[in-house]
Amino acid sequence: MLKLSTFKVHGETAFGEYREGKIFPVSKKFREKWPTLRSIIEECVQDDLVNELKNNTKEYFIEDVQILPPISPGSRVFCVGLNYHKKYLLEAPRTERTEIILFSKDINCFVGSNCPIIIPNGKAGKSLDYEGELGIIIGKSGKNIRDEDVDKHIFGFTIVNDGSIRDWQKHSIFAGKNFEYSSSCGPCILINQDELDPEKFLLTTKLNDRIVQKTRIEKMIFNYKEIIAYISSILTLMPGDIIATGSPEGSGTSQNPHRFLENDDLLEIEISNIGILRNKILSQKPINF
Repeated sequence: MLKLSTFKVHGETAFGEYREGKIFPVSKKFREKWPTLRSIIEECVQDDLVNELKNNTKEYFIEDVQILPPISPGSRVFCVGLNYHKKYLLEAPRTERTEIILFSKDINCFVGSNCPIIIPNGKAGKSLDYEGELGIIIGKSGKNIRDEDVDKHIFGFTIVNDGSIRDWQKHSIFAGKNFEYSSSCGPCILINQDELDPEKFLLTTKLNDRIVQKTRIEKMIFNYKEIIAYISSILTLMPGDIIATGSPEGSGTSQNPHRFLENDDLLEIEISNIGILRNKILSQKPINF
């Protein structure tokens, strides 16, 4: 299975294959033609990328680079709310849910894997929550996409932590979901292949090594095909767009008492076949951030 990451090393942004604790970058010559992963997606040159990676022997250890979110400038992030049954919300049965709840996030609220999530200053910092989710990267533009055609429009899958300031959500979903550096995405994109069934993926979230979320993606109220078909009925989905499909039971606000993120926490979200999105939680930005 091919996994791709965008990263920064020696002050330069590059991309390549994510494998076995290492990144195998494409050459500078290749990036002169296709400078970003989004350009690969837009121009449908995955075969050229695969051939380039076969011939490249350069490598970096993950610890020696800065993993960036797989979200390119210009990409849009769409998020689905309340897409799993949760005890604390006393949600209605599936047969009574007829509408998908949708909101958006700005790319500036995301950091990459192994990059710290920053607790906001003041009152907002008292209710920063985590939400582990499957992310879908669109590979082919489409409007009014039919369920049976959805897989043709998917480039790959990633992991999203939909960071949420719960107190702010009470008066503004947009505000509560868009604090800078409050969310994360990565560490890679798992390229979509025929044998992959995202509904069989297992999502597990750990907070300081304690499991707080664990479910299979098939437990979603609205499956990924319904979600993509719905969003494309509103607007044209474009290559590089990301869809966060919702988070299961177990976020901090579902704990009794609530358990919001605190300084020095370690958050790890794992989805089978993709990898682990790992972030330290800090109360202030590091000097070199």
